[in-house]
Amino acid sequence: MPDPEPARGRRRDPGTDAAILTAARRLLVTDGYDKLSMESLARAANTSRPTVYRRWPSKVHVVFDAAFGDAAAGAEVVGSGDFAQDVRGFTERVIRFWTDPVVEAAVMGILTERHRDPDLSIRAQQLLDDSTRAQFRALVDAGIAAGTARPDVDGDALYDVLIGSTFYGVQVLGHRADDDFVDRICSVVLQGAAPRVEEDV
Repeated sequence: MPDPEPARGRRRDPGTDAAILTAARRLLVTDGYDKLSMESLARAANTSRPTVYRRWPSKVHVVFDAAFGDAAAGAEVVGSGDFAQDVRGFTERVIRFWTDPVVEAAVMGILTERHRDPDLSIRAQQLLDDSTRAQFRALVDAGIAAGTARPDVDGDALYDVLIGSTFYGVQVLGHRADDDFVDRICSVVLQGAAPRVEEDV
């Protein structure tokens, strides 16, 4: 069981937090999610198991912060005004994220645990919806304004296609951020957003 919280007024050392997260990233890459434990994490961070538990309630919460803690801050998208170029840049960033060794080692464990932990599920959803989905929607809106995406395009559906396809391609098929994989994903997204061409009857 986790040890009690430290006495009121005791300050938490941010260096310890950083050491634990650094150790978690290293162990995820070297040992994998299943073999990582609070005990092994404490040893690798040169601290105690109660110290880890005072900061995170379980292994998966440590792993979430280690893998995704800086994701929202590092994923900011700045549109260029060229819809096709912006979609490609976004796709490349998503694939780089999925293929990061820490994320790749952590993501399946997190997805499994989030179904049993409402708080973790909310945090995972916020990571996707409150940051990257909104940023992609902004790119689509810019494409609509420029006339390179049709006004009725479903940006959320395109986002789901992009995220789902890149995740499956990386986690199941083993794709990396090569030009062919990026080209295929972008082609699907851009065709889904393209203005309709009126045919003569």
